[in-house]
Amino acid sequence: MQTIIMTDFLIIGSGIAGLSAALGASPYGEVMVIAKDRPDICNSTLAQGGIAAAVGKNDSPEEHTRDTLIAGAGACQEKTVEILTQEAPQVIGRLIELGTCFDRTNSGELALGREGAHSLARVIHRGDDTGAAVWETLFHKVQEQKVQFLAETRAEALLVKEGRCYGAIVRNIEGLHRIIARSVVLATGGIGELYGKTTNSLLSTGEGLALAWKAGAVLSDLEFVQFHPTALASEDNPLFLISEAVRGEGAVLVTEERERFMIHYHPRADLAPRDVVTRAIVDEQQKGHRVYLDASALGDHFEHRFPNIYAKVQSLGLDPRKDLIPITPAAHFFMGGIQTDSFGWTNIKGLYACGECAYTGVHGANRLASNSLLEGLVFGKRVAQALHSQSVDSALPSIDFSEFNSAIRETPENIKPIDLKDPRVQAVQKLMWSSVGIIREEAGMTKAYQELSQLENEVEFSEVELKNMLLVAKLITSSALQRLESRGSHYRLDYPEVDPAWQPKHLSLRRYSA
Repeated sequence: MQTIIMTDFLIIGSGIAGLSAALGASPYGEVMVIAKDRPDICNSTLAQGGIAAAVGKNDSPEEHTRDTLIAGAGACQEKTVEILTQEAPQVIGRLIELGTCFDRTNSGELALGREGAHSLARVIHRGDDTGAAVWETLFHKVQEQKVQFLAETRAEALLVKEGRCYGAIVRNIEGLHRIIARSVVLATGGIGELYGKTTNSLLSTGEGLALAWKAGAVLSDLEFVQFHPTALASEDNPLFLISEAVRGEGAVLVTEERERFMIHYHPRADLAPRDVVTRAIVDEQQKGHRVYLDASALGDHFEHRFPNIYAKVQSLGLDPRKDLIPITPAAHFFMGGIQTDSFGWTNIKGLYACGECAYTGVHGANRLASNSLLEGLVFGKRVAQALHSQSVDSALPSIDFSEFNSAIRETPENIKPIDLKDPRVQAVQKLMWSSVGIIREEAGMTKAYQELSQLENEVEFSEVELKNMLLVAKLITSSALQRLESRGSHYRLDYPEVDPAWQPKHLSLRRYSA
């Protein structure tokens, strides 16, 4: 080991959840944030749609809760959902105080958009780059608090002894370091790059889940992976997202013959829950149709409301005011994750999680649109509250570093960085997309698990990132095999119906009980 670094609070991940926790914790001790790449390379800055909050005159947190529970298909934790929706208006107010400029109506009120499965318009936004706007606000405020950032730094292992987390082993260009902290927060984002088509950042390989699993944390509901119905069909990685808000403004899904089809699948048609829309698209494709988004009804409003999407579509030689936009479903959001309570506590003392890598139960089997940024903000703040309460009674630990020999043994001195063009990585993505994707069944998932295991055995000790990717893929596949029903984003051909017996059940996995 090269260096020992001491801090009060170590936050792994620089998205909106991590920054929210960092900002809230900064008055109570030294905060260090590590980012795998540049701090702004994260899913948060890619988020287009907005933040759901009951701030409209005819809205209420109770209505927001109802819509979230319906979208979640009976798999949400209702008390946690109520925390999310009750705190949402306060979060919006706080962001405005910090300087975030959201779109407003001519009368000066917040402009509210509508997205799938919402009963009314409640999505606060800034054009079609809301995530970037909020991230920039938080990042500047965190810098003002003199939070320390370590960019291009990977967490290799958590330092855990007797059920308590004391920090992490991290790696950057200078080598390996041990960061010793009172508390560690995992805010590492999602798992989209496990799939052949995704809207996620290239960094979204689920490494936070692998860190937590290896340390003995409980992971829950890993079978629930959300596929967004409308990514721009191209060869890009990641795929460019066509926000659900475009449909909220009047765009519709059509076949190559300009025939609408969602009216045949759900009463809310093009604004049905995401899992319904995604499977409908797959169904139309299996019938031999090509699927497009028809935004011609928006006219010139398209460019004003969605300037970034407009520019991207135009770069393909298409005019969204009259041309059909080719779309495809893509892996978008992970509803499962590291099991926590409503303040981010995991089963390991001193270890917290928030944002997409955490499982709080707010999303159930199918996340309600624009609840993701909200989750990161609400539970990042609540993690900071927990860090404050813990810091009152705790000091930096005085420990014998040799006690962490197991974690050190699992951390090679030299590693081979993951290459997303590696045929083995592409094999993982192909397996997950075809067998553990939108449509699933036992034979395909069983074969995928076997092939993932075989790949895992062939990976060298130094290929840590690839090993982690394979581990998380296997855990997701294992959970999907165990849930013998279809619910929300988890759809099985061999168990196509919702089974009421499964509604109170949540699948949890853990490496060991030490």
